Amino acid sequence: MHLKKIFIFISIALLLAGCATQGIYLKLDPSLNRDIKTFAGIQYVPLVKMCDVYDIKCDWDIYTRTAVLKKNGSIVLRTGSPNILVNGSEKRMSAAALLNGGVAFVPLSFVRTYLGYITAEPSRERAKISQRAPAMTAPRQFEIKTIVVDAGHGGKDAGAVGRRLRLKEKNLALSAAKKLKKLLEAEGIKVILTRDDDTFISLPRRARIANESNADLFVSVHINASKSRVMRGFECYYLSDATDDQARALEAVENASLKLSDDAALEHSKGLDATLWDMALSENRRESAELASRICASVDSSLMMKNRGIKTARFYVLKYTRMPSVLVEIGYISNKYEEMKLKDPKYVDRMAEAVARGILVYKDKYEKTEGFTSI
Repeated sequence: MHLKKIFIFISIALLLAGCATQGIYLKLDPSLNRDIKTFAGIQYVPLVKMCDVYDIKCDWDIYTRTAVLKKNGSIVLRTGSPNILVNGSEKRMSAAALLNGGVAFVPLSFVRTYLGYITAEPSRERAKISQRAPAMTAPRQFEIKTIVVDAGHGGKDAGAVGRRLRLKEKNLALSAAKKLKKLLEAEGIKVILTRDDDTFISLPRRARIANESNADLFVSVHINASKSRVMRGFECYYLSDATDDQARALEAVENASLKLSDDAALEHSKGLDATLWDMALSENRRESAELASRICASVDSSLMMKNRGIKTARFYVLKYTRMPSVLVEIGYISNKYEEMKLKDPKYVDRMAEAVARGILVYKDKYEKTEGFTSI
């Protein structure tokens, strides 16, 4: 009889231990019962309704059909895939999230198995999960400490060349990047340049430098060019589909240097598949757009030049960096008036100062609101 009691005790202990390793179980809220739908024999609930019921913030990215759920942690999921990121750790649902009639649905099992990780108060168990997460997806602290500044082109890749003065984009970009580095370092920020001289650095290597440095932001500096000689002004890009012919043309030009590289293999993380990579990008896209907005506003208020605003494109260095990233075009070298301005080092310095102020405003707001959660 004594042995039987011991056996029962051990069995219960093992059962409880097994449950503890499977995650924070969350009981389904009864108000969701009437919204349950069945697809291919699997029960689902609407994503938006679920977030409303549990008071979860949901950011939906149309570009990648990805949702970022945030409360006391974050979950990233994508319709069509069972893969998810839970507080930065890779997980797999019992079935893929799906889109039906324009409405996103998640498996009922997702609510019970994973949602508790972001609705429950922080615990030791959740802290352990975060510690086990790969470095590239580990939740960032709300502090901007390190910024990678990327001077476009270099070496055998001259970039755009002015029609009148024959100025080269690679030289102007490096000058602006060095000034930007100096300004940001004066504010206590660690700045890493992808190049500090006239050296060719492949696009994959630029992305790798940023990723391996665990930087908080990536800013790539370029000078624009166009077949139209009247085109002028400042632009700031973040990653998404190109929105016009000009953006698509520029995208093709900036990515063309891949052909000059012997290091052109895509720099995907070995730890994440393509779907999880896109999910990680989705977490950064909102912050990238916010950074672009702050920089454009600073340039607009600081310099007497046309501000062409925020644009989107699929530049390689934006797509394969793992942190909020922007690419600034500080003028049109193909416009004779702007080429004259860019010849003046003081003008390039003022442009760098305006970009730096935009970055610092972003940094201040980001840190004060803990990732823009209160704005």
